[in-house]
Amino acid sequence: MGKSGKTSSATVEPGMDSTRKSRPRLDVPKKPTDKAIELVGYGALLLLFGLPAIFYFSLPETIPIHFGIDGVPDGYGPRGMIWLLPGIAFLLYAGIMWLANYPHVFNYPVRLTTDNIFRQYRYAQRSLRIISALVVVMFAFLKYMSIQVTFGQLDAIPMWPVIIMLAAIFASVGVYMYKALKDG
Repeated sequence: MGKSGKTSSATVEPGMDSTRKSRPRLDVPKKPTDKAIELVGYGALLLLFGLPAIFYFSLPETIPIHFGIDGVPDGYGPRGMIWLLPGIAFLLYAGIMWLANYPHVFNYPVRLTTDNIFRQYRYAQRSLRIISALVVVMFAFLKYMSIQVTFGQLDAIPMWPVIIMLAAIFASVGVYMYKALKDG
């Protein structure tokens, strides 16, 4: 639904589920919350690329590139590998944010109707924004901590913040499912 409250293409019959191919493409404008979530993701990406750029030439030739479950480095490689995590994060973030623009192709836990389709699209899009921002924030934290380990400031990456961030990602999926089912 656009700002006028009408769909921008085909409509779904009341009480009838739509297949992905026949679902309408609706204009779901971003709310300030959505923009703020995206801003957090962009900021974390900037940090994720900025940290390696700032510290690259002061890093040793060999850096920790893999850490065990206890946060202790257990794999090493050339310092150019410092760009791997930011590259992966960028591809994940860009891909998920691109996908968020196409809520009509998602699977939904409820039957879509004219009464709920706009809300379901909004919930799904916001959920993807939150998950992608949390993933990039977690990657930025890991990159910062790995640089601290490289410089000998830490012996290991603390795992409790990672566990909290992973829990937040799973919790956001749970919140989405709850809202989608409740308003379905």
